[in-house]
Amino acid sequence: MKQGSLRPKARILRTLGAELISSDKVALVELVKNAYDADASVVCVEFKGPLVVGQGAITVWDDGHAMDEATLESAWLDIGTNIKKQRTRSVKGRRVLGEKGIGRLAASRLGQRLELVTRTALSDIELTLDIDWSEFDNDEMYLDEVQIGWNSGTPIAYSERGPAAKIFEFCFQDGWNRGRGTSICMSGLTKTWDRESILELRTALTRLIRPKPAQLPFDRHGKTVPPAAEFRIYLTFDEKAREFAEYAGEISAPEDLALPHYKVSGCVEADGTGSVIYEQLNPPYSSVESDCVMWHYDSQPRCGAFSFELSVWDRDRQALQDSLALINGTKASSSQLKVFRETLDDVAGVSIYRDGFRVFPFGEHGNDWLGLDLRRVQNPTMRVSNNQIIGSVFVTADGNPDLQDQSNREGFLASPAYADLIKLVLAALGRLEKNRYDARRRDRQSSAEFKEGGIFANFDMTDLKEVVRASYSQDQKLLTFVDNKSRQVEASAREVKTILKRYSRLAVLGGLVDRILHDGRNALARIVDAVEFGREDIGAVDNSDCYQLSDISLRYFDKIGVASEVLRALFKQIEPFGGRKRGRPKRMRLDAIFERVCDLFDSEARSKKVALERENVDIDVSIDEADLQLVLLNLVDNAIYWTARQSDDEPKVVTISGRINQDETLTVCVKDTGPGVERGCQDRIFEPYYSEKPDGVGLGLSIVGNIVEDIYGGELTLLDNPEGQGALFEATFRRRVQ
Repeated sequence: MKQGSLRPKARILRTLGAELISSDKVALVELVKNAYDADASVVCVEFKGPLVVGQGAITVWDDGHAMDEATLESAWLDIGTNIKKQRTRSVKGRRVLGEKGIGRLAASRLGQRLELVTRTALSDIELTLDIDWSEFDNDEMYLDEVQIGWNSGTPIAYSERGPAAKIFEFCFQDGWNRGRGTSICMSGLTKTWDRESILELRTALTRLIRPKPAQLPFDRHGKTVPPAAEFRIYLTFDEKAREFAEYAGEISAPEDLALPHYKVSGCVEADGTGSVIYEQLNPPYSSVESDCVMWHYDSQPRCGAFSFELSVWDRDRQALQDSLALINGTKASSSQLKVFRETLDDVAGVSIYRDGFRVFPFGEHGNDWLGLDLRRVQNPTMRVSNNQIIGSVFVTADGNPDLQDQSNREGFLASPAYADLIKLVLAALGRLEKNRYDARRRDRQSSAEFKEGGIFANFDMTDLKEVVRASYSQDQKLLTFVDNKSRQVEASAREVKTILKRYSRLAVLGGLVDRILHDGRNALARIVDAVEFGREDIGAVDNSDCYQLSDISLRYFDKIGVASEVLRALFKQIEPFGGRKRGRPKRMRLDAIFERVCDLFDSEARSKKVALERENVDIDVSIDEADLQLVLLNLVDNAIYWTARQSDDEPKVVTISGRINQDETLTVCVKDTGPGVERGCQDRIFEPYYSEKPDGVGLGLSIVGNIVEDIYGGELTLLDNPEGQGALFEATFRRRVQ
């Protein structure tokens, strides 16, 4: 068998440039991205006129790490290199943007000739590479026949007073990395640049600039300092291109991001208290909270004091159109909305600044160190995702000494201090999310409408049938059709109720499994220990000493028996949630169910210093044990959570009780001495996905309400605690209770 290899013609390079780089604007943006990947702090795109085909030049200057001779040969001249896919972070920790290895193809699209000059830091040589792209237009030459050469010599472009220094000084006074960088000059332009194309370039480059925080961080001496500019882009035009002078200057962040829909800012003290300012675009609203409690744990947070600024946008069409109309004065088109969403995708994230300098990779594209996307998946109604937020957290080296960098520059070391910082930032964001929920609630069904008749009230077609009968009483075909459809809807509603009930059980079952695994492992460990130690003790005794052998065996059998009882109790708690079919509910004592619920939460309550009590009730009741237990588990879990957040000098008590009412309905009560429910939140807490917990899913009370109201025809009610501070929830079961 004969073999051969593919041998591309030289012109394929020009073809690839046209195919992979869609426009000259995209080509220049690709070169600027490469400068960013090289850890440049500044990039200057210099236009030399006349900017018409065959004349003029465009030079991209940067102050990045540059290339030595080995890198130039092995990386820059290697078309399609995967070096950036292998190394996704720059030396400084930036997430690399140009991952395709096609920067040199971008250069081939822009001009007929290319001159690349590069000098690494502290190097006494400067490399210069020249390419005449017309050589790649020769139909007779193969790609490997085109030779590219470079020279090395004394630094000129990146010398102390060379052209690079002059161009950077022309842009701004100081702040660049002197004596290093790369310039790529493309001369003999392949297209004519006009005002529209220059404006499109400026607009595209704005998406590479992250919006600067409005507030100023503090340095290690407690003084405010402007955040260090991590990446700057400038456009300059020479005298022959002076007609574009109005577009010269620094590229700033997109103006469309100047007005977030929601914004929260403030500071958190070392003890977990803080001050929070909330601002809202539509409807206009703002609030200021001082000395608010951001930390709800016994021990003091270990991260130290910090300040923050978090801006959030809704991404739905109407919200974006409203905000863009305020900024631009006109209704936004579909293409403008698309561009805005893409821009937000590029710059979204929460950055961390330490003493005014950005800490990488926090806030980089795709870096979700707060776990916002997972929170959003768990609670899509209330939580925001990472692509909706642009934020900054400001710390100091002296004020936050326990926030230590990883050696690979991939953020902070996992530590209690870092975990506490995440909790506090989420607590601040939670205040924004709570207000955002209220602002968006006007477009949703009110809490009263939600609760009245349960969530299945909208499945009732009685009104529709009456209207049809009144208006079309002679149309028997229509009446029959509506009756049939009504029966189908009612049957579907019953099926949905059954499925929802099943999944309500599964939702609580997940929490039960965690507790059973925890307590079950402890019980199993005690059994294993008893067996091992028993064997050792028995092995150390003379086999003829039956009395001592019996005594040792009985002692360890007792230990195994105690642990076995724990396992038996755990299995009994989960038994009602089994999948097997059950007949009519058994008659059982109410206080027995209370006892099982208290046993389940006993370890958690004691660890949180909460007294879990139950009133003795002499009541026999026939009810689905799983349903009642599920209701109590959700209510008690919430009660323990909030009661545990009280200070140790205040009472921490959760009480379960029950009663049979005069109409023979059953009411169970869960009362606590926690902070209670704020007046403004008392209706909202019953809505799906609303939660006051920073990481809450917001389904607990919704599940309970569904069971009590839709299945048992009862009601779930929040009452004022008659004994003072705290909350009192009452669940009344009206149907299917004997």
